[in-house]
Amino acid sequence: MAPRRKHTLAEVLGPLEAEVMEVVWDRDEVTVRDVHKTLKANRDIAYTTVMTTLGRLTDKGLLRRVEGQPAHHYSAIVSREQYARSTVKSVVDWLVSHFPDPAVAYFVDKVREEDEEVIDRLKVAIAERKANNSGD
Repeated sequence: MAPRRKHTLAEVLGPLEAEVMEVVWDRDEVTVRDVHKTLKANRDIAYTTVMTTLGRLTDKGLLRRVEGQPAHHYSAIVSREQYARSTVKSVVDWLVSHFPDPAVAYFVDKVREEDEEVIDRLKVAIAERKANNSGD
């Protein structure tokens, strides 16, 4: 059997799980009823689907469940910023490892569209990295 590899958040969250996480991040602490009511406003979704999704997110280590009566409460263990960083890292790592030249070229073009000063800072960072690596 192949060894199990560690997954990043971007690889383990589906669209519904991401939606649920957004609700949790917006409210800090929620119940199944809170999340269901929020999602139901925009789509037809079963209460049990929300309950199962919250359970899966808890099992994945993204949410903390505090068991209580009459309802369990859920809160995020991972912040929105941590999730965003993990997602960006996962996507960029994959692109650079599979398509290095187009990925870097696109990144530079996109950054140039947004802010030419960022390109200048990248040039400085690359020069510094080269200088540090040449002394190895």
